[in-house]
Amino acid sequence: MTVSNNSKFKLNPKICECGDCPISECKCTPGCFSCDCDTYLPKWFCWTWPSSFWWWVLWSAGFALLGFGLVSSIVSISSTPLFFSAPGALMMGIASPDPFKQMMKSIVPNNQMGEWNVNPKPPMDPSKWHLNRLEWNEKLEEWIPNPLARYEQDGPSISVIQEDEKWVLLLDNEEKGRFDSEIEASKEMLKLLKKSDKLDAQEMIISEHPRHNRFRSLFNATPPQFSSSFFCYIFSVLFLMGGWFGYPREERIDLFWAYISLMLIGAFSLMISFINNKKIMEAWDTVTSIVKFVDAGHNEFVGQVRPINNVPNLVLHVDGCKDKSWTFKNLIAWSWSYHATERWTERYYDSSSKQWKTRTRTERRFVRGGGHASDYLLHDGTGGILVKTSTFNDLNLGPEIWSRLRRGKKGCGPYASPRNGGSMIKHEWSLHGIAFGDPTYAMARVTNRPYDDIPKGTVSENASRVHHTLMAIGEDAPRRHAKLVKGTEFSVLKAKRSAFGNFGPSALLIITTLVVLMTAL
Repeated sequence: MTVSNNSKFKLNPKICECGDCPISECKCTPGCFSCDCDTYLPKWFCWTWPSSFWWWVLWSAGFALLGFGLVSSIVSISSTPLFFSAPGALMMGIASPDPFKQMMKSIVPNNQMGEWNVNPKPPMDPSKWHLNRLEWNEKLEEWIPNPLARYEQDGPSISVIQEDEKWVLLLDNEEKGRFDSEIEASKEMLKLLKKSDKLDAQEMIISEHPRHNRFRSLFNATPPQFSSSFFCYIFSVLFLMGGWFGYPREERIDLFWAYISLMLIGAFSLMISFINNKKIMEAWDTVTSIVKFVDAGHNEFVGQVRPINNVPNLVLHVDGCKDKSWTFKNLIAWSWSYHATERWTERYYDSSSKQWKTRTRTERRFVRGGGHASDYLLHDGTGGILVKTSTFNDLNLGPEIWSRLRRGKKGCGPYASPRNGGSMIKHEWSLHGIAFGDPTYAMARVTNRPYDDIPKGTVSENASRVHHTLMAIGEDAPRRHAKLVKGTEFSVLKAKRSAFGNFGPSALLIITTLVVLMTAL
Protein backbone atom coordinates (compact mmCIF):
# COMPACT_ATOMS: atom_id res chain seq x y z
CA MET A 1 0.00 0.00 0.00
CA THR A 2 1.19 3.55 -0.77
CA VAL A 3 0.40 6.47 1.54
CA SER A 4 1.30 10.13 0.98
CA ASN A 5 1.00 13.08 3.34
CA ASN A 6 -2.50 13.79 1.98
CA SER A 7 -3.61 10.17 2.06
CA LYS A 8 -7.16 9.11 2.91
CA PHE A 9 -7.35 6.16 5.24
CA LYS A 10 -10.02 3.51 4.91
CA LEU A 11 -13.53 4.68 5.77
CA ASN A 12 -16.41 2.53 6.90
CA PRO A 13 -19.46 4.47 5.62
CA LYS A 14 -21.88 2.36 7.69
CA ILE A 15 -20.71 3.87 10.97
CA CYS A 16 -19.79 7.37 9.81
CA GLU A 17 -21.98 10.13 11.22
CA CYS A 18 -20.67 13.54 10.34
CA GLY A 19 -23.01 15.73 12.36
CA ASP A 20 -22.42 19.29 11.16
CA CYS A 21 -19.98 18.22 8.44
CA PRO A 22 -21.23 17.68 4.88
CA ILE A 23 -21.43 13.98 4.08
CA SER A 24 -18.96 14.54 1.23
CA GLU A 25 -16.38 15.60 3.85
CA CYS A 26 -16.97 12.58 6.04
CA LYS A 27 -13.42 11.35 6.50
CA CYS A 28 -10.72 11.13 9.14
CA THR A 29 -9.44 14.68 8.86
CA PRO A 30 -9.21 17.60 11.31
CA GLY A 31 -12.11 19.33 9.58
CA CYS A 32 -14.63 16.64 10.45
CA PHE A 33 -13.81 15.30 13.88
CA SER A 34 -17.38 14.29 14.64
CA CYS A 35 -16.99 11.40 12.19
CA ASP A 36 -16.62 7.94 13.64
CA CYS A 37 -14.16 6.52 11.13
CA ASP A 38 -12.43 3.18 10.87
CA THR A 39 -8.83 3.93 9.88
CA TYR A 40 -6.16 1.35 9.40
CA LEU A 41 -2.58 0.73 8.38
CA PRO A 42 -1.44 -2.34 6.46
CA LYS A 43 -0.02 -5.09 8.63
CA TRP A 44 3.15 -5.93 6.74
CA PHE A 45 4.27 -3.15 4.44
CA CYS A 46 3.48 0.52 3.80
CA TRP A 47 5.29 2.77 1.35
CA THR A 48 5.32 6.53 2.05
CA TRP A 49 6.49 9.46 -0.04
CA PRO A 50 8.15 12.70 1.21
CA SER A 51 5.66 15.09 2.78
CA SER A 52 7.10 18.49 1.75
CA PHE A 53 9.20 20.22 -0.91
CA TRP A 54 12.49 20.11 0.99
CA TRP A 55 12.03 16.44 1.91
CA TRP A 56 11.50 15.79 -1.80
CA VAL A 57 14.78 17.62 -2.51
CA LEU A 58 16.62 15.41 -0.02
CA TRP A 59 14.92 12.27 -1.35
CA SER A 60 15.76 13.19 -4.96
CA ALA A 61 19.42 13.86 -4.09
CA GLY A 62 19.59 10.51 -2.34
CA PHE A 63 17.97 8.77 -5.29
CA ALA A 64 20.53 10.36 -7.64
CA LEU A 65 23.42 9.11 -5.47
CA LEU A 66 21.83 5.68 -5.25
CA GLY A 67 21.44 5.45 -9.02
CA PHE A 68 24.96 6.73 -9.67
CA GLY A 69 26.48 4.15 -7.36
CA LEU A 70 24.49 1.27 -8.82
CA VAL A 71 25.15 2.20 -12.46
CA SER A 72 28.86 2.78 -11.82
CA SER A 73 29.10 -0.55 -10.04
CA ILE A 74 27.50 -2.37 -12.99
CA VAL A 75 29.60 -0.57 -15.62
CA SER A 76 32.89 -1.08 -13.80
CA ILE A 77 31.98 -4.58 -12.59
CA SER A 78 33.13 -3.52 -9.12
CA SER A 79 31.36 -3.14 -5.81
CA THR A 80 33.45 -0.16 -4.69
CA PRO A 81 31.09 2.47 -6.27
CA LEU A 82 28.38 1.19 -3.92
CA PHE A 83 29.89 3.57 -1.39
CA PHE A 84 27.92 6.28 -3.26
CA SER A 85 24.71 4.27 -3.02
CA ALA A 86 24.94 3.85 0.78
CA PRO A 87 24.52 7.57 1.71
CA GLY A 88 21.94 7.90 -1.08
CA ALA A 89 19.73 5.19 0.41
CA LEU A 90 20.25 6.71 3.86
CA MET A 91 19.04 10.12 2.61
CA MET A 92 15.98 8.50 1.04
CA GLY A 93 15.18 6.75 4.33
CA ILE A 94 15.44 10.00 6.28
CA ALA A 95 13.13 11.76 3.79
CA SER A 96 10.52 8.99 3.87
CA PRO A 97 7.99 9.70 6.67
CA ASP A 98 6.91 7.05 9.11
CA PRO A 99 3.38 5.80 8.22
CA PHE A 100 2.19 5.67 11.82
CA LYS A 101 3.44 9.22 12.41
CA GLN A 102 1.50 10.33 9.33
CA MET A 103 -1.61 8.73 10.76
CA MET A 104 -1.12 10.58 14.06
CA LYS A 105 -0.76 13.90 12.23
CA SER A 106 -3.94 13.27 10.23
CA ILE A 107 -5.88 12.86 13.50
CA VAL A 108 -4.10 15.39 15.76
CA PRO A 109 -2.55 18.00 13.43
CA ASN A 110 -0.07 20.73 14.35
CA ASN A 111 0.32 19.51 17.92
CA GLN A 112 2.20 22.04 20.01
CA MET A 113 3.62 21.35 23.44
CA GLY A 114 1.48 22.84 26.20
CA GLU A 115 -1.51 23.83 24.08
CA TRP A 116 -4.98 22.51 23.29
CA ASN A 117 -5.07 21.43 19.65
CA VAL A 118 -8.41 19.72 19.06
CA ASN A 119 -11.74 21.56 19.03
CA PRO A 120 -13.97 21.94 20.85
CA LYS A 121 -11.57 22.96 23.60
CA PRO A 122 -12.50 22.58 27.28
CA PRO A 123 -14.08 25.65 28.90
CA MET A 124 -11.40 28.33 29.32
CA ASP A 125 -13.56 30.78 31.28
CA PRO A 126 -13.27 30.08 35.06
CA SER A 127 -16.94 31.01 35.45
CA LYS A 128 -17.81 27.82 33.55
CA TRP A 129 -15.80 25.54 35.85
CA HIS A 130 -18.57 25.22 38.48
CA LEU A 131 -16.11 26.11 41.24
CA ASN A 132 -18.66 27.66 43.58
CA ARG A 133 -22.04 26.12 42.89
CA LEU A 134 -24.32 27.00 45.81
CA GLU A 135 -26.25 24.60 48.03
CA TRP A 136 -28.79 25.26 50.79
CA ASN A 137 -27.50 24.77 54.34
CA GLU A 138 -30.36 24.09 56.73
CA LYS A 139 -28.31 24.79 59.87
CA LEU A 140 -27.09 28.18 58.68
CA GLU A 141 -30.29 28.77 56.69
CA GLU A 142 -28.42 30.28 53.77
CA TRP A 143 -26.93 29.38 50.41
CA ILE A 144 -23.23 28.49 50.72
CA PRO A 145 -20.62 27.33 48.15
CA ASN A 146 -20.47 23.57 47.75
CA PRO A 147 -16.79 22.49 48.13
CA LEU A 148 -17.46 19.40 45.99
CA ALA A 149 -18.79 21.30 42.97
CA ARG A 150 -15.34 21.67 41.40
CA TYR A 151 -14.86 17.87 41.45
CA GLU A 152 -18.06 17.23 39.48
CA GLN A 153 -18.38 16.83 35.74
CA ASP A 154 -18.52 19.98 33.61
CA GLY A 155 -22.18 19.84 32.75
CA PRO A 156 -24.95 20.49 32.85
CA SER A 157 -24.91 23.85 34.62
CA ILE A 158 -27.40 23.95 37.52
CA SER A 159 -28.19 27.10 39.50
CA VAL A 160 -30.90 28.75 41.58
CA ILE A 161 -31.94 32.39 41.47
CA GLN A 162 -34.59 34.32 43.38
CA GLU A 163 -37.38 36.15 41.58
CA ASP A 164 -39.75 37.99 43.87
CA GLU A 165 -40.77 35.38 46.46
CA LYS A 166 -40.04 32.36 44.25
CA TRP A 167 -36.85 30.34 43.80
CA VAL A 168 -36.19 29.51 40.14
CA LEU A 169 -34.17 26.42 39.25
CA LEU A 170 -32.12 26.74 36.04
CA LEU A 171 -30.63 23.91 33.99
CA ASP A 172 -28.18 25.27 31.38
CA ASN A 173 -29.92 28.65 31.76
CA GLU A 174 -33.34 27.13 31.05
CA GLU A 175 -36.02 27.25 33.73
CA LYS A 176 -36.86 23.82 35.19
CA GLY A 177 -39.20 24.86 37.99
CA ARG A 178 -40.30 27.48 40.53
CA PHE A 179 -40.43 26.78 44.25
CA ASP A 180 -41.80 28.50 47.29
CA SER A 181 -38.86 27.66 49.58
CA GLU A 182 -35.14 27.22 49.41
CA ILE A 183 -35.36 23.64 50.71
CA GLU A 184 -37.66 22.57 47.86
CA ALA A 185 -35.35 24.16 45.28
CA SER A 186 -32.31 22.49 46.87
CA LYS A 187 -33.93 19.03 46.84
CA GLU A 188 -34.88 19.39 43.19
CA MET A 189 -31.32 20.48 42.42
CA LEU A 190 -30.00 17.24 44.00
CA LYS A 191 -32.34 15.21 41.81
CA LEU A 192 -31.01 16.92 38.69
CA LEU A 193 -27.44 16.32 39.83
CA LYS A 194 -28.11 12.61 40.31
CA LYS A 195 -29.73 12.40 36.90
CA SER A 196 -26.90 14.24 35.13
CA ASP A 197 -24.34 11.99 36.81
CA LYS A 198 -25.72 9.09 34.75
CA LEU A 199 -24.70 10.74 31.48
CA ASP A 200 -22.25 8.81 29.33
CA ALA A 201 -18.65 9.84 30.02
CA GLN A 202 -18.16 10.28 26.26
CA GLU A 203 -20.59 13.19 26.40
CA MET A 204 -18.59 14.96 29.11
CA ILE A 205 -14.95 14.10 28.44
CA ILE A 206 -12.66 16.76 26.94
CA SER A 207 -12.25 16.54 23.18
CA GLU A 208 -8.50 15.83 23.32
CA HIS A 209 -8.72 12.99 25.83
CA PRO A 210 -7.23 9.73 24.43
CA ARG A 211 -10.30 7.77 25.62
CA HIS A 212 -12.55 9.81 23.35
CA ASN A 213 -14.14 7.70 20.61
CA ARG A 214 -12.60 9.83 17.87
CA PHE A 215 -9.15 8.46 18.76
CA ARG A 216 -10.22 4.83 18.91
CA SER A 217 -8.74 4.00 15.51
CA LEU A 218 -5.39 5.54 16.46
CA PHE A 219 -4.98 3.55 19.66
CA ASN A 220 -6.17 0.35 17.97
CA ALA A 221 -3.76 0.75 15.05
CA THR A 222 -0.57 -1.29 14.74
CA PRO A 223 2.47 0.04 12.86
CA PRO A 224 3.39 -1.90 9.70
CA GLN A 225 6.19 -4.41 10.16
CA PHE A 226 8.10 -2.89 7.24
CA SER A 227 8.08 0.60 5.73
CA SER A 228 9.87 2.47 2.97
CA SER A 229 12.33 4.05 5.41
CA PHE A 230 13.15 0.59 6.84
CA PHE A 231 14.11 -0.78 3.42
CA CYS A 232 16.12 2.34 2.59
CA TYR A 233 18.13 1.97 5.83
CA ILE A 234 18.62 -1.77 5.22
CA PHE A 235 19.90 -1.22 1.69
CA SER A 236 22.14 1.58 2.93
CA VAL A 237 23.86 -0.90 5.26
CA LEU A 238 24.06 -3.56 2.55
CA PHE A 239 25.54 -1.14 0.00
CA LEU A 240 28.09 0.01 2.59
CA MET A 241 29.16 -3.55 3.29
CA GLY A 242 29.22 -4.30 -0.45
CA GLY A 243 31.65 -1.43 -0.88
CA TRP A 244 33.94 -2.90 1.79
CA PHE A 245 33.92 -6.24 0.03
CA GLY A 246 35.14 -4.45 -3.10
CA TYR A 247 38.48 -3.85 -1.40
CA PRO A 248 41.16 -6.55 -1.76
CA ARG A 249 41.21 -8.80 1.29
CA GLU A 250 44.75 -7.80 2.28
CA GLU A 251 43.73 -4.12 2.35
CA ARG A 252 40.65 -4.60 4.52
CA ILE A 253 42.70 -5.19 7.64
CA ASP A 254 44.05 -1.63 7.29
CA LEU A 255 40.47 -0.42 7.82
CA PHE A 256 40.18 -2.13 11.21
CA TRP A 257 39.25 1.05 13.11
CA ALA A 258 36.61 1.88 10.51
CA TYR A 259 34.93 -1.47 11.25
CA ILE A 260 35.13 -0.85 14.98
CA SER A 261 33.62 2.63 14.53
CA LEU A 262 30.71 1.22 12.53
CA MET A 263 30.09 -1.43 15.18
CA LEU A 264 30.07 1.23 17.90
CA ILE A 265 27.64 3.35 15.85
CA GLY A 266 25.37 0.33 15.45
CA ALA A 267 25.54 -0.53 19.17
CA PHE A 268 24.87 3.07 20.20
CA SER A 269 21.94 3.33 17.77
CA LEU A 270 20.55 0.04 19.08
CA MET A 271 20.76 1.25 22.67
CA ILE A 272 19.10 4.60 21.88
CA SER A 273 16.33 2.81 19.96
CA PHE A 274 15.72 0.52 22.94
CA ILE A 275 15.51 3.40 25.43
CA ASN A 276 13.24 5.50 23.20
CA ASN A 277 10.99 2.55 22.42
CA LYS A 278 10.65 1.80 26.14
CA LYS A 279 9.52 5.38 26.85
CA ILE A 280 7.14 5.40 23.88
CA MET A 281 5.50 2.09 24.76
CA GLU A 282 5.16 3.17 28.41
CA ALA A 283 2.75 5.90 27.33
CA TRP A 284 0.97 3.78 24.69
CA ASP A 285 0.50 0.73 26.92
CA THR A 286 -0.87 2.64 29.91
CA VAL A 287 -4.61 3.19 29.50
CA THR A 288 -5.49 6.80 30.25
CA SER A 289 -7.86 6.94 33.21
CA ILE A 290 -11.19 8.74 33.24
CA VAL A 291 -11.25 10.72 36.47
CA LYS A 292 -14.89 9.93 37.14
CA PHE A 293 -14.08 6.22 37.44
CA VAL A 294 -10.49 6.29 38.71
CA ASP A 295 -9.26 3.87 41.38
CA ALA A 296 -6.13 3.77 43.51
CA GLY A 297 -2.94 2.57 41.85
CA HIS A 298 -0.68 3.82 39.09
CA ASN A 299 -2.68 5.79 36.51
CA GLU A 300 -2.30 8.07 33.54
CA PHE A 301 -4.27 11.34 33.36
CA VAL A 302 -4.95 14.11 30.87
CA GLY A 303 -6.90 17.16 31.92
CA GLN A 304 -7.22 20.88 32.42
CA VAL A 305 -5.57 22.84 35.24
CA ARG A 306 -8.07 24.33 37.67
CA PRO A 307 -7.86 25.67 41.24
CA ILE A 308 -8.15 23.11 44.02
CA ASN A 309 -9.62 25.62 46.51
CA ASN A 310 -10.54 29.27 46.91
CA VAL A 311 -7.25 30.29 48.54
CA PRO A 312 -5.74 33.18 46.53
CA ASN A 313 -3.08 31.98 44.13
CA LEU A 314 0.53 32.92 44.78
CA VAL A 315 1.49 35.94 42.66
CA LEU A 316 4.77 35.81 40.73
CA HIS A 317 6.88 38.94 40.22
CA VAL A 318 9.68 37.83 37.92
CA ASP A 319 13.00 38.86 39.48
CA GLY A 320 11.03 40.96 41.98
CA CYS A 321 9.74 43.35 39.31
CA LYS A 322 6.35 44.87 40.19
CA ASP A 323 5.63 45.97 36.61
CA LYS A 324 2.34 44.70 35.21
CA SER A 325 4.06 42.88 32.34
CA TRP A 326 6.37 41.13 34.85
CA THR A 327 3.53 40.01 37.14
CA PHE A 328 1.63 36.71 36.80
CA LYS A 329 -1.36 35.73 38.93
CA ASN A 330 -2.64 32.55 37.29
CA LEU A 331 0.40 30.22 37.41
CA ILE A 332 0.43 27.08 39.55
CA ALA A 333 4.04 26.16 38.69
CA TRP A 334 6.85 28.18 37.21
CA SER A 335 10.59 28.53 36.70
CA TRP A 336 12.22 31.81 35.73
CA SER A 337 15.85 32.58 35.00
CA TYR A 338 18.07 35.56 34.29
CA HIS A 339 21.10 35.07 32.02
CA ALA A 340 23.68 37.71 31.09
CA THR A 341 26.29 37.77 28.32
CA GLU A 342 29.66 39.47 28.80
CA ARG A 343 32.21 40.39 26.11
CA TRP A 344 35.84 41.17 26.83
CA THR A 345 39.26 41.30 25.15
CA GLU A 346 42.23 39.41 26.53
CA ARG A 347 45.88 38.84 25.68
CA TYR A 348 47.25 35.34 25.29
CA TYR A 349 50.50 33.72 24.25
CA ASP A 350 50.40 31.77 20.98
CA SER A 351 52.84 28.90 21.40
CA SER A 352 52.93 28.13 17.67
CA SER A 353 54.02 31.63 16.59
CA LYS A 354 55.65 32.42 19.96
CA GLN A 355 53.94 35.80 20.06
CA TRP A 356 51.49 37.59 22.30
CA LYS A 357 48.12 38.16 20.67
CA THR A 358 44.68 39.51 21.57
CA ARG A 359 41.28 37.89 21.17
CA THR A 360 37.67 38.73 21.95
CA ARG A 361 35.68 36.33 24.08
CA THR A 362 32.04 36.14 25.13
CA GLU A 363 30.45 34.27 28.01
CA ARG A 364 26.77 33.65 28.75
CA ARG A 365 26.13 32.82 32.40
CA PHE A 366 23.24 32.19 34.73
CA VAL A 367 22.77 35.05 37.18
CA ARG A 368 19.72 34.12 39.25
CA GLY A 369 16.33 32.48 39.04
CA GLY A 370 13.46 30.99 40.95
CA GLY A 371 10.72 28.40 40.83
CA HIS A 372 7.57 27.22 42.58
CA ALA A 373 5.00 24.42 42.35
CA SER A 374 1.60 24.31 44.02
CA ASP A 375 -1.20 21.75 44.04
CA TYR A 376 -3.99 21.96 41.50
CA LEU A 377 -7.13 20.21 40.26
CA LEU A 378 -6.77 18.15 37.09
CA HIS A 379 -10.18 18.06 35.39
CA ASP A 380 -10.94 15.94 32.31
CA GLY A 381 -14.57 16.99 31.85
CA THR A 382 -15.96 14.03 33.81
CA GLY A 383 -14.46 15.07 37.14
CA GLY A 384 -11.45 16.48 38.93
CA ILE A 385 -8.65 15.01 41.04
CA LEU A 386 -6.04 16.64 43.26
CA VAL A 387 -2.48 16.63 41.85
CA LYS A 388 0.39 17.11 44.34
CA THR A 389 2.71 18.96 41.99
CA SER A 390 5.57 19.25 44.48
CA THR A 391 5.94 15.44 44.67
CA PHE A 392 7.00 15.11 41.01
CA ASN A 393 10.73 15.05 40.36
CA ASP A 394 10.13 14.90 36.61
CA LEU A 395 8.20 18.13 36.01
CA ASN A 396 8.17 19.54 32.47
CA LEU A 397 6.86 23.10 32.29
CA GLY A 398 6.83 23.17 28.51
CA PRO A 399 8.23 25.85 26.20
CA GLU A 400 9.00 29.42 27.17
CA ILE A 401 5.88 31.53 27.75
CA TRP A 402 7.50 34.94 28.36
CA SER A 403 10.85 36.68 27.86
CA ARG A 404 12.45 40.11 28.20
CA LEU A 405 15.78 41.70 27.23
CA ARG A 406 15.54 44.68 29.59
CA ARG A 407 14.64 44.73 33.26
CA GLY A 408 11.46 46.33 34.53
CA LYS A 409 11.23 49.69 36.25
CA LYS A 410 9.69 48.78 39.62
CA GLY A 411 11.63 46.85 42.26
CA CYS A 412 13.70 44.72 39.91
CA GLY A 413 16.98 43.13 40.86
CA PRO A 414 20.22 44.74 39.69
CA TYR A 415 21.84 44.07 36.35
CA ALA A 416 24.68 41.54 36.41
CA SER A 417 28.14 43.10 36.69
CA PRO A 418 31.14 42.14 34.50
CA ARG A 419 33.52 39.71 36.16
CA ASN A 420 36.17 39.55 33.43
CA GLY A 421 36.77 43.27 32.98
CA GLY A 422 34.57 43.51 29.91
CA SER A 423 31.10 44.87 29.20
CA MET A 424 27.64 43.30 29.48
CA ILE A 425 26.18 43.09 25.98
CA LYS A 426 22.96 41.16 26.63
CA HIS A 427 20.48 40.45 29.44
CA GLU A 428 17.81 37.76 29.11
CA TRP A 429 14.88 36.97 31.38
CA SER A 430 12.74 33.94 30.53
CA LEU A 431 9.78 32.19 32.14
CA HIS A 432 8.36 28.68 31.85
CA GLY A 433 5.10 27.92 33.60
CA ILE A 434 1.77 26.11 33.85
CA ALA A 435 -1.32 28.31 34.14
CA PHE A 436 -4.98 27.74 34.94
CA GLY A 437 -6.71 26.43 31.84
CA ASP A 438 -3.59 24.75 30.43
CA PRO A 439 -3.56 21.04 29.55
CA THR A 440 -1.46 18.68 31.68
CA TYR A 441 -0.45 15.06 31.35
CA ALA A 442 0.40 13.05 34.46
CA MET A 443 1.78 9.57 34.98
CA ALA A 444 1.23 9.19 38.71
CA ARG A 445 0.31 6.98 41.62
CA VAL A 446 -3.21 7.52 42.93
CA THR A 447 -3.61 7.20 46.69
CA ASN A 448 -5.97 8.36 49.42
CA ARG A 449 -5.89 11.95 50.59
CA PRO A 450 -5.29 12.64 54.29
CA TYR A 451 -8.58 12.27 56.15
CA ASP A 452 -8.65 15.88 57.36
CA ASP A 453 -8.08 17.09 53.79
CA ILE A 454 -11.05 15.29 52.21
CA PRO A 455 -14.08 17.52 51.44
CA LYS A 456 -17.15 16.25 53.25
CA GLY A 457 -19.90 14.62 51.25
CA THR A 458 -20.04 12.70 47.98
CA VAL A 459 -19.63 14.04 44.46
CA SER A 460 -23.01 14.55 42.78
CA GLU A 461 -24.68 12.68 45.68
CA ASN A 462 -23.47 9.42 44.14
CA ALA A 463 -21.60 7.20 46.59
CA SER A 464 -19.69 5.45 43.78
CA ARG A 465 -17.85 8.67 42.88
CA VAL A 466 -14.84 8.84 45.21
CA HIS A 467 -12.26 10.70 43.12
CA HIS A 468 -12.48 13.69 45.47
CA THR A 469 -11.00 11.47 48.21
CA LEU A 470 -7.94 10.61 46.08
CA MET A 471 -4.80 12.42 44.98
CA ALA A 472 -2.13 11.88 42.32
CA ILE A 473 1.48 11.88 43.53
CA GLY A 474 4.80 11.50 41.76
CA GLU A 475 5.85 7.97 42.70
CA ASP A 476 7.36 5.51 40.23
CA ALA A 477 6.06 1.99 39.70
CA PRO A 478 7.47 -1.02 37.83
CA ARG A 479 7.71 0.01 34.14
CA ARG A 480 6.00 3.31 35.01
CA HIS A 481 8.01 6.49 35.49
CA ALA A 482 6.11 9.23 37.31
CA LYS A 483 6.07 12.54 35.45
CA LEU A 484 4.03 15.68 35.04
CA VAL A 485 4.08 17.42 31.67
CA LYS A 486 2.47 20.58 30.38
CA GLY A 487 0.44 19.42 27.40
CA THR A 488 -1.91 16.65 26.40
CA GLU A 489 -0.95 13.02 25.92
CA PHE A 490 -0.49 13.71 22.21
CA SER A 491 2.40 16.04 23.02
CA VAL A 492 4.02 13.12 24.88
CA LEU A 493 3.21 10.27 22.49
CA LYS A 494 5.66 9.50 19.73
CA ALA A 495 4.95 7.34 16.71
CA LYS A 496 5.19 3.61 17.36
CA ARG A 497 7.38 1.42 15.22
CA SER A 498 7.56 -2.32 14.74
CA ALA A 499 10.45 -4.34 16.17
CA PHE A 500 11.97 -4.54 12.68
CA GLY A 501 11.71 -0.77 12.21
CA ASN A 502 13.21 -0.05 15.63
CA PHE A 503 16.10 -2.46 15.78
CA GLY A 504 16.53 -4.00 12.29
CA PRO A 505 18.94 -1.52 10.64
CA SER A 506 21.18 -1.19 13.74
CA ALA A 507 21.34 -4.94 14.27
CA LEU A 508 22.14 -5.53 10.59
CA LEU A 509 24.93 -2.92 10.73
CA ILE A 510 26.55 -4.76 13.65
CA ILE A 511 26.19 -8.21 12.06
CA THR A 512 27.45 -7.25 8.60
CA THR A 513 30.40 -5.34 10.07
CA LEU A 514 31.38 -8.41 12.06
CA VAL A 515 31.17 -10.55 8.91
CA VAL A 516 33.39 -8.17 6.93
CA LEU A 517 35.85 -7.95 9.82
CA MET A 518 36.04 -11.73 10.12
CA THR A 519 36.68 -12.15 6.39
CA ALA A 520 39.41 -9.52 6.59
CA LEU A 521 41.14 -11.41 9.39
